[in-house]
Amino acid sequence: MIEWTPALSTGVPVLDEQHKAIFQWLAELESATVDQRTLFGVYVITRLKHYMREHFAAEEAMMKAAGYPNLAEHLAQHAEFRSRLEEIQLKSIGEDISTDTVRFLNHWLTNHIAKTDMAYVPYLKKQQAKT
Repeated sequence: MIEWTPALSTGVPVLDEQHKAIFQWLAELESATVDQRTLFGVYVITRLKHYMREHFAAEEAMMKAAGYPNLAEHLAQHAEFRSRLEEIQLKSIGEDISTDTVRFLNHWLTNHIAKTDMAYVPYLKKQQAKT
């Protein structure tokens, strides 16, 4: 079962809450896939796509404000993922979302938070200490 774990905590409350919500959407998508609820799967992937756009915008603004030096690389990863979500959404309209797709999304997100997001945490915490 897909779920957020404390090991993925960035220590930045707003981002942790957003990450938890993303994992909830992924769990819903997993459920829709297992139960072959095609229309619900399309709805969930659409909501996930929109939520990811909002999350990435918030995260990117925080990294920019903190002067995160690897911002360009991080933005590129976000852009690539947004593009992949768009492809998945379009594909979901014509066919069921596969368990492989759900695994890919879960793996990407878990990996991205555990490695890429954790790299900006010290910069955000330094920025928060200044305010």
